[in-house]
Amino acid sequence: MAQTAAHLVDHVIPPVPVRQWVISVPKRLRCFLADRPAAVAALTRIFIEEIERLLGAVAGVTSDASAPAAARPRLGAVSFLHRFGSALNHHMHLHVCATEGVFVPAADGAGCDASPAFLPARPINQADLAALTERVRRRVIRWFRLTRLLDTAAAADMLTWENSGFSVDASVRITLIDRDVPSYFRSLEHLLRYCARPPFALERLSVSRGADGQIARIRYVLPRHKAANWVGPSRSRKSTRPGANGVVEFSPFEFLDRLADLVPPPRKHRHRYHGVFAPNHKLRRAVTALALGNVGKRGDAAAGGYAVGGHTAGEHATGGCCDANHANQKPRSHDTSRIAWAKLMARVGEEFPLACPTCGGDIRLIAFITDPGPIRKILTHLGEPLEPPPLSPARGPPIDWGELVQVHDDRAIFQGRIDELPVIDIHSL
Repeated sequence: MAQTAAHLVDHVIPPVPVRQWVISVPKRLRCFLADRPAAVAALTRIFIEEIERLLGAVAGVTSDASAPAAARPRLGAVSFLHRFGSALNHHMHLHVCATEGVFVPAADGAGCDASPAFLPARPINQADLAALTERVRRRVIRWFRLTRLLDTAAAADMLTWENSGFSVDASVRITLIDRDVPSYFRSLEHLLRYCARPPFALERLSVSRGADGQIARIRYVLPRHKAANWVGPSRSRKSTRPGANGVVEFSPFEFLDRLADLVPPPRKHRHRYHGVFAPNHKLRRAVTALALGNVGKRGDAAAGGYAVGGHTAGEHATGGCCDANHANQKPRSHDTSRIAWAKLMARVGEEFPLACPTCGGDIRLIAFITDPGPIRKILTHLGEPLEPPPLSPARGPPIDWGELVQVHDDRAIFQGRIDELPVIDIHSL
């Protein structure tokens, strides 16, 4: 989460205004998004295309359909697929952090090292948002009808709904003034951490134990903006009891069931790049070179970044950055998505962990001590125990199966011993 946000802020997104777009679809379509990657890809593509169409229109740019794709104005966006809601519920929706404007390629005579021009868009109003939502709604329903996930009657019925079920929010906008303020909760890095966050926060989890010491209930505290008016699974009505608002309670088995439902599919990316941020777009290198973490490397990027005898190719080439001799040379690169843990903790906690709390200097590694004698002396001086804590043996399966209830054929089956579990055909459920 924090590493993804830091990489995007430092090495991907240039210093331009950024707006968050969030879309959720009707419950009738969410089941298809849960297990069909093609449906997720179609929703993402349609949403990004409509955002780009709107931003181009409000920026005063008209895209020529006959122009090549590389010459068209494009936005830069990063999309995040969320499979969860704020209350550990399954809720498929999409977050998109897009530039508040479009990038236009430099003129033909500007040279190959010229940066693309950024055309900012005017503020988005409610009429623009309503028009975008309606276009997305019609295109998504049409895609579901063409792929036969919805029949013609169901698609026509959804188009007549007074409340369409499609919700688009674009209220969060990060300006250049508050983009890189680390302690401000509306900074770009905080927004990207929110978009890349995991399904739940550990600090909101707490457990209550019964008289036997076993975990009886698990409590999850909702965010403050959801605490007063949330109604959903495990909470059917608003509570008037003091302190009860914004808390969802589960049994241990219910909590594990919720977590299993929120596990994303394996080998699937949780965030994707679009527009000029896409890996194969011709403007990606020029646009990302404007990012704050890449400003010092712009000289190497303009020269092609090729190493020749310890120097960059720009120091030896005679034909400029477009010299044909560079065609068969491999550019230098390094993984900018990896950040040292100390720097990452300093960005999250706003305190450098390798600073000495006494003198304020840097903590340096002196030596690795493996001799037991000096280790015992150091631990004794610090007042630490000399022996490691004992390891608890592996725990076997639960013996008391009275709390386990399996429902089959509309009757409850209670088991007393593990060898009395019934044989149930899962295909008949």
